[in-house]
Amino acid sequence: MRKILLGTTAVVGLALVAQAANAQQARPAARPAPVAAPAAPPALPATSVAPTGTAAAMYQTPVGITGAGPHGADGVPNRPATPTTSGLVVRLGGFFDFSMGNVSDSSDGAWFRNNMAPVSFSAAAANGTGGVANTAGVITNANGRQRNDFRTESEFNIYVDGIAANGMRYGAVFEVQMDAQITTAGTGTGTDYDELYGFVKGGWGELRFGNEDSAASLMQVRRPSVLWMGTDDAWDEFVVNQPGGSPYIMSGVNDGNDATKLIYLSPQLMGFDAGISYAANPFEGENFLNPSNTTQFQRDFTNLTNQVTGALRYRGTFGDVGLQTSFVAAFADAPTLTAAGQSLTNKPQNVTAYSAGLVLRAYGFAVGGEYTWGNYNGSSAGNAALAKGLDGSNHWVGSGTYTIGAVSLGAMYGKGTQDNGTASGQLGQTQGAALEDREQTYLGFGVAYILAPGMTLFANYNQVQDKNIPLNGASVNSAGTGMIAAGSAGAGTTLAKFNASGSTTRDIQVLVAGVRVAF
Repeated sequence: MRKILLGTTAVVGLALVAQAANAQQARPAARPAPVAAPAAPPALPATSVAPTGTAAAMYQTPVGITGAGPHGADGVPNRPATPTTSGLVVRLGGFFDFSMGNVSDSSDGAWFRNNMAPVSFSAAAANGTGGVANTAGVITNANGRQRNDFRTESEFNIYVDGIAANGMRYGAVFEVQMDAQITTAGTGTGTDYDELYGFVKGGWGELRFGNEDSAASLMQVRRPSVLWMGTDDAWDEFVVNQPGGSPYIMSGVNDGNDATKLIYLSPQLMGFDAGISYAANPFEGENFLNPSNTTQFQRDFTNLTNQVTGALRYRGTFGDVGLQTSFVAAFADAPTLTAAGQSLTNKPQNVTAYSAGLVLRAYGFAVGGEYTWGNYNGSSAGNAALAKGLDGSNHWVGSGTYTIGAVSLGAMYGKGTQDNGTASGQLGQTQGAALEDREQTYLGFGVAYILAPGMTLFANYNQVQDKNIPLNGASVNSAGTGMIAAGSAGAGTTLAKFNASGSTTRDIQVLVAGVRVAF
């Protein structure tokens, strides 16, 4: 009992001593208030283009700026981000392409070059060391063209963007391209602006103003493909565009000539978004004159005017299946005056072009297609007026791709048709006789392999059969001449002949291979 009492007394005594000691110590000073950290800069919009075939690429609303090269969305930069004195951020992106082509084209043959030169080429055109133009304009001793070729292409994309105090995003985009531009020195490496526009955007959508693709071109859903394979893709860079202008006619609705325009793109709501654009005429930049004519001005009603396009698109997922579809349309008023300011005798038809597209994706596969129709002519739907008396144009394309890891495989087939009107009487064709429609079929196979981040190897095989190619008169030119007036004496077009038997079918096979570096 004594031991317990002594122990208890000791414990209590120690507790009292400890309390007294604590009471004699100075109270520690209060912790100083933390210094406020500098406000974090506003988050920049995400700008990476998601890899083709991913959900982000196909079904989610893009945020920020996505660059578009000559054949679709290309590399867009993540870094470096360089603030300017105004608080805006400048970023640099782009791509470099090297490709090689092996070409088999019936228009490269010696017979065709001998017999078509007076119609499709300048009579005084030089033709290498063996070509001589005589007084009648017939090139004699013409030889075939080389089968193999190399080419390079590049684009620098400069993005300037920032966020205002009210949350509005704003800035400008500069896309400088080197796409076989011919310079005075003849190097073929001249540059120009592919796109050049400013923008403001918020929860209400986005407004773009400047030289940019039309809303229909930006939003249309087209057949799935792999890099550089397609009805209007890399193969045409290796073939001669004459006769008949651009060699392809199965393109999407036109990009509005990259003309200076206004574009509104809506936000996405329940998977749907929409867009509309307007351009006064098809010209761009600060050059008031039509660059191909020193006497013709861009406001002279000698080309398309009041170009309007619209688009409605849906993107969504249903379980493991992704769906993307759109309907787009383009309209424009046809030329009404000649270069001299006189009314056109046969005013061409106003432009109308419509296109519907659908793509389904699941388990690495993508299948889909497009159908385009309307009153237009030329290589880009809605980009050229259709002459009076001609029927409308149309094309359809179907394709499929499969992506597994870094490898993508694709196949594509399509057919396009355009009216040729009546014969002009040249090259043995009966004047005024109805000509068969131009019919073009395309078959392509392609592969792409991501070798390293930002570096992609690609190869594709393209086979084109082009029947009844017109050499003149299929569409109206800037001066309003060369139009086809059905039933009019002396009016009409001429079909190209590609061999000694008189065939009007051009056969093209192009094997393309190369590498892209995107940053």
